[in-house]
Amino acid sequence: MIILINPAFNIAKSKYDTSLSVGLLSLASYLSQRGIDVLIIDCARQKDWQEVLDKNLSRAMAVGLSVMTTQIPSAIELSKYIRDGQSNIKIIWGGVHSSFFPKQCIDLNIADFAVIGEGEETLYELLTNIQNGKKDFRDIKGIAFKNDNGDACLTEKRPLLSMQDIPLFDWNLMSKEVLDNLEIVPTHTSRGCPYRCSFCINAITQNRWRSHSADDVLKDLKIIKDKFFSGAKKMTLRFWDENFFVDLDRAEKIIKGMIGQNLIMPWETTMRADCCCRLDDNFFNLLKKSGCYLLSFGAESGSPKILKKIDKEITAEQILGAAKKCLQYNIIPQFSFMVGLPGEKYGDMKQTIDLIDKLLRLDKRVQILGPQAFRPYPGSKLYEECLVAGWKEPQSFESWSEIVKDELNYMSPYKFPWVANPDLVDSLEAYVRFGAHSINSALSSTVKANLFLKLPFILLCQLRWKLRFFNWPWEIKLAKKFIK
Repeated sequence: MIILINPAFNIAKSKYDTSLSVGLLSLASYLSQRGIDVLIIDCARQKDWQEVLDKNLSRAMAVGLSVMTTQIPSAIELSKYIRDGQSNIKIIWGGVHSSFFPKQCIDLNIADFAVIGEGEETLYELLTNIQNGKKDFRDIKGIAFKNDNGDACLTEKRPLLSMQDIPLFDWNLMSKEVLDNLEIVPTHTSRGCPYRCSFCINAITQNRWRSHSADDVLKDLKIIKDKFFSGAKKMTLRFWDENFFVDLDRAEKIIKGMIGQNLIMPWETTMRADCCCRLDDNFFNLLKKSGCYLLSFGAESGSPKILKKIDKEITAEQILGAAKKCLQYNIIPQFSFMVGLPGEKYGDMKQTIDLIDKLLRLDKRVQILGPQAFRPYPGSKLYEECLVAGWKEPQSFESWSEIVKDELNYMSPYKFPWVANPDLVDSLEAYVRFGAHSINSALSSTVKANLFLKLPFILLCQLRWKLRFFNWPWEIKLAKKFIK
């Protein structure tokens, strides 16, 4: 047996329990289909995770942890607990952070292996070797481990899987507690993206676009509708694709199939702004009829200079056009933004602020995510600019753990030497969330706080947004300390 674990996040600042770990469910479904006994434990969503772990640990040959940067502190603590309880068990770390820093992961001397990149095929081969008692792992592609001399060994990169080799989700592998709390049902119809935005992880990993066929997607939707959409509970479906509309013919077959096979459900997914502007009225009529209620766009910036710098290949005009098109068909347009890139000036950020304001003035249904602080991923050309500016990445997982321990989002921009105005970068997301939207929308935020504290904070944010005065964000810093 292998136990796949989603560690807790560093700060439980929002509601995590209405979703699930898509990556672990995909891994578990792949392994289970090939005869490996799998147990998923989600520390962010299962109240009894400790009891479940203790009950099953002695039966496991390995434990796999999927680790993002903000999960490192709990992943380290959890790995030490597992090692103390079962010294012979193999501990395997995977996920984004381990893939970017596999040597640091192995040098931590807690994990026996780090899985680099997509984990399904790599993990299956690794577990098969462990099960068969093999000691030499150098032929397994896509892993890091320590050799007999104690040195970190990184094997050859593993090619990407075909989507035809990735099974549909086996929902029986997920905890009943997680499924009972589920509100957004995820499904993956594709992986990767053909675009190469310079800030994106796909540009670094060369994660090309691959997809399930329209017929396979419709089979999956039939299972999902029967399982989740037959009761009284209000549910929504999320196509958890990075770019659902790469192949418009395939997307249209799926949408028409949903209508023709009575698979109409409320659903949401991702779209590019330029793609949205090209779609005709007939396509949007089909979208709406099939149940599409929200489309999510990576807008990133309102500055033409920054959009060009990050190779986004869209314009601010297309972002506004996409919003208007969605609103025309009563589909919620959702836009994500970021600030704090190397070379970004205050004028660029002001253009982003102005674009967000224009979007929100279109209609109260428009949703804004962020602007989040830019995250430097090693291997990108933007990362090289960060290094030139004086950025020094933490040299160990212990250092990463200490840096992110009390951060609400990834890392503080105060630690980024290329950011000229860290106060603005650090506070802008809160000012948009609580100041740019309506008071009712701000009050419904998932950030937990007493109403008598939350309302004055919101009113102050509203005033700041109206005056465009973001200097000395003392109330943001105070609020963060209160949340912590």
